[in-house]
Amino acid sequence: MKPSRAYALACAASLALVGLAYANHFANSFHFDDAHAVERNLFIRDVRNIPRFFTSATYFSALPTNSSYRPLVTTTLAIDYAIGGLYNWPYHVDSFSLFVLQCVLMLLWFRRLVDASGARPENRWIALFAAALYGVHTVNAETVNYIIARSEILSTLGVVAGLWLRASSARARRWHLYLVPAALGMLAKESATMFAPLLLLQIALFEAAPGDPPLAGEDSTLRRLWRAVPRSLPAFATSAAFGLLALKLAPKWSPGGSTRFGYLLAQPFVFVHYLVQFALPLRLSADTDWTPLKSPFDDRVIVGLAILVPLAVLAWRLMRAPETRPAAFGLAWFFVTLVPTSIVPLAEVTNDHRMYFPLVGLVLSAASGAALWLRRRAYSPRAIATVATAVLVAYAWGVHVRNQVWRTEETLWSDVVDKSPENPRGQMNYGLSLMARGDYRGARGYFDKALQLAPYYGYAHVNYAIAVAALGEKQSAEEHFNLAMRYAPDIPGFHFFYARYLEGENRLPDAARQLREGIRAAPNDADMQHLLLKVLDRQGAWKDLADAAAALVRVNPGDPEAEASLAKVAAHPASAPPANASFPPSPAPSPAPHPVWRVRE
Repeated sequence: MKPSRAYALACAASLALVGLAYANHFANSFHFDDAHAVERNLFIRDVRNIPRFFTSATYFSALPTNSSYRPLVTTTLAIDYAIGGLYNWPYHVDSFSLFVLQCVLMLLWFRRLVDASGARPENRWIALFAAALYGVHTVNAETVNYIIARSEILSTLGVVAGLWLRASSARARRWHLYLVPAALGMLAKESATMFAPLLLLQIALFEAAPGDPPLAGEDSTLRRLWRAVPRSLPAFATSAAFGLLALKLAPKWSPGGSTRFGYLLAQPFVFVHYLVQFALPLRLSADTDWTPLKSPFDDRVIVGLAILVPLAVLAWRLMRAPETRPAAFGLAWFFVTLVPTSIVPLAEVTNDHRMYFPLVGLVLSAASGAALWLRRRAYSPRAIATVATAVLVAYAWGVHVRNQVWRTEETLWSDVVDKSPENPRGQMNYGLSLMARGDYRGARGYFDKALQLAPYYGYAHVNYAIAVAALGEKQSAEEHFNLAMRYAPDIPGFHFFYARYLEGENRLPDAARQLREGIRAAPNDADMQHLLLKVLDRQGAWKDLADAAAALVRVNPGDPEAEASLAKVAAHPASAPPANASFPPSPAPSPAPHPVWRVRE
């Protein structure tokens, strides 16, 4: 078979393998932050809101503290909603298509980088293996299955596209067109601002300009990096501008971490954890029970530094020779792209979906490093191809298995409880999955475990209240609703769940009061807005109903429930019932599980 035909068939087979790996994920449910950014976010329900997404972070989420400035993400979610509402398949198709596009661009870009280190016949195979490994790597299932983690896909895609344009087009370099996809990536997630240092490295290692010294020692590496600074200044200016814009337009965003020092101490071992997961992704967890460290003399700090320092030295030394530049660049990429999630104390010390961006560098380093090792040995091409295929198939099977874990809330949180038993959020969320199928006593047991691990955990209190209310323990329910709002007064959604309970108890004025308080903090929460309309309708408070419906239409023009309420008001006199009026009973709503808002990154 001709080499060109064999390569084309290998590309097609790699693409097919990626498709097969993810074939069972398109029906997977919403999880985590999908609740407030997709399911309860009024603004994505009308594509006419898209221009507004670029003016403020408040349109990103129904939860103010999670309102990051990521307008490109919200734009794609609005388009998905226009296609299928809250059916999850359009969201998964969209994310997967962007993921595949990124893999294709990585193939083209990797080929440029490897060729720049020396023209060899095997270069295209190195690039193909690296891109295919990324496409089927089990770790990436943690991102592709998680709808709101599309921010990772879009931002990484923007960075990869920008670097590929810079490497492949003289016109793009001359007119700085490579900054366009990078800027779009920054509109998807702040981590894309790492484009600037990554471009600096790419220019220094792969773009020799007149007068640049050959890479033959540490001196020349430093000089090339210094000489690359002027050529990378437009990228640094762009990254700085978009970083400042994100900070300005998201003033209420909170990273959620409790201690900066302990968080930073944990990061060296987190880096090592990511390296282990890259090699053997056997213990992936959607939500770990890792906590910040307390002492710089903790064994995990020492082990992390003992591994990372030599690895950083190795990356620096690999920059000397042209043939080792791709491996060096890949290792440097790993360190650089983990900077944002390492210096900002986030709610979780580690999270496996954070590997999506750094993995780009690791696959390039692994593929080019393996090629260097094989170049000095006399293995047959057939044997190499067999081993490479086996590796890809093994990782692809891992993706298939992880997709099954992400199928439903129950399958996901069962996996979390098994792997991270000290995680109160995991205990609580598994309880939620039991509550969703009507097992309130079983759910209560897991909520008890969550509260034993974290007594001041507001989410656990509110879900405990929902469970015991369904079991008829009304006094206990009231106590835990109030504890939830005392321990977490900045969570507007708690007012919704308390109001839903009050509405079921026929305490309509109290329910309306709770809903108004929640809506003041989160006006784009669809569930609160619609429940307020229902409560006011049951009260017969036509003037208040008209005001609430009109306010909702201003937030979400064309909202069907608001329009129906306005039509009903038009058919009734604008008068409220007397203060001592009794209201017709309403069937108690089934205590649906509380959507947990988790990832603040």
